This record gives sequence, structure tokens and C-alpha cells, in this order.
Amino acid sequence: MTHPSMIAKTHYFLVVAETLNFRKAAQRLGVAQPALSRSIRKLEDQLGFALFERSTRRVALTPAGEILYRDGADAMQRLDRALTRAGAVAQGLSGTVMVGYSTFAAAGPMSDIIIEFRKRYPEARVGLRLLASSEQSTALDNGTIDLGFMMSIISLDPQILISRERLIALVPTSHALAKGKTVTLQQLATIPMAIGTHTRWRGFWKLIESMTKAKRITLNIVEEADDLPVLLQFVRSGFGCAILDASFIPTLPPGITSLEIKDTKLTLDISLAWRKDNVTSLATRFIEVAKELIEPRKPTRKPRSR
Repeated sequence: MTHPSMIAKTHYFLVVAETLNFRKAAQRLGVAQPALSRSIRKLEDQLGFALFERSTRRVALTPAGEILYRDGADAMQRLDRALTRAGAVAQGLSGTVMVGYSTFAAAGPMSDIIIEFRKRYPEARVGLRLLASSEQSTALDNGTIDLGFMMSIISLDPQILISRERLIALVPTSHALAKGKTVTLQQLATIPMAIGTHTRWRGFWKLIESMTKAKRITLNIVEEADDLPVLLQFVRSGFGCAILDASFIPTLPPGITSLEIKDTKLTLDISLAWRKDNVTSLATRFIEVAKELIEPRKPTRKPRSR
């Protein structure tokens, strides 16, 4: 390993080699000329060969000095760039922040936060992983992600409320209920329903169970799907109706009608969560951006109608 003092002496050498004048080099470096001369002599002693040919009239590089000047300057530039990048990572100005997100978070303000973060920290990279909320909780525990956009009901502390959406029912356009604009939970309990799997949609199941328990009803769940496209295909094909949050309304495929669930005030809340004992400098800056964007518009009243 190169000793730090060797690096400093090499830096001195490069300045002298560039100017070929010990007086000018000393002025540029802000050191006394005798001290600079001693430093170069010590470097030559350590290397075991001369770097300069000195006379009362001129200073010139030896052949070995020419090689060190040419290659050493390039090496010092690379070292300087590496130190700059390392410092930026340490300060949370660059590097990679790994972010998990659930299907329910994708339609919210998550993208706005990421875009603003990249604008402020162009040297930083955001790695995204699509994970169910329960999977994000595990990923935060084992450190495979730094932050997670997940359902708030999968409780983590600390967290920032990112979005709040009312729940809606989805039915095929050919269904009798599609003729109206609203539906009750009691009506939904009388028809076949489709929902995400209990393994990957654990948070959503907790939400639905909380809602139905409050009304003392049980849904007739006949189909389960691991992902949203399959679930929507079940609905469109008439295999079962579904419950989602209102953020999905603009992206619903043809053949599906959304209905207001008029007898529940329960909402699907998405939060940005992290582990307070394992947060990097870059993740901290991401959290700060999220707070700045979200706090002014945090829901304080009944969610708006679409």
C-alpha cells in the first residue's frame, strides 16, 4: 500500500515537473522552497533513482522522471475523482438508494418524489423493486432496500403518509350493479369476489377484513391472483368482482366499471417507511425530499371525489 506521505511527495513532484522551477512550484503549493527541495530529495531516495537533472541554470526531468510525470499525473487525477466521488457518497450526494414499492403505491405521488430527488441529486441513482408491502417489511429488515412505499397498515416506525385513497368496487360492465353508481358492502357480500393472494396481498387482506368485520359481513371470495393484471382480467371476464382503491380508476381497462362503496369511510393509505436504525445519508436526503413535497398536501379532510 502506498504511504500517504508518498502521495503528498508525488503531488509536489508533479507541480515541480509541470513548472520545472522550484521557486514557482513552491509558490503554487504554498510551501517554502527549501522544504519543497527536501521533499523531492526524500522522494528520490525512497524511489532509488533521480527524477530531476539540476544545474544552476535549469531544471529538467530525467527519463524516469518523464515517465512518472506522464503516468503520475493521470493517476493523481483518477485518485482525485475517486476521492470526490467517495466524498459525495459519504455526504449523501451520490450513490444508489434502493426503494421498494407496492402495486398500490405506483399510481400515487411516488414518481413525483423520485423525479424531484433526481433533479436535486443528479449523481444519485434510485434502484426500484416491485414488492408487496409485507415483502418490503422483510427487505427493510435485511437491508436489501433502504426505503419502501407500502401500505401504512403494515406498521413501521417511522413513516410518512404519502397518499390516502377511498376504496371502490370493480364490476364487469355487463353486471347488473354496473347500472348504478354506488354499491353497499352488503350487496358485495352476495356476489362472487376476486382478490389478491393472501401471501402477497397481506396488507390489503387486513384492510378488507377490518372493513367487513365492522359491518359484520363476509365476502364470497372465489378467485385469488398474485398480481393486478390477472385480478382485473378476472373481473372483466366475469369471474368475480373486486375491491381496489380509487387511484386505479384512470387506468382501468375497457369492460370494467367502478362503483363507490357508500357505507364505508375506510381508506387505503400509502406511506414511505424506513428503519430508523439503518438509514443511509442518501436515504435521509430522499426522505427530506418526500417530506417537502408531501407535507403541504397531506390529507387533512375527506378524500376528494374523482
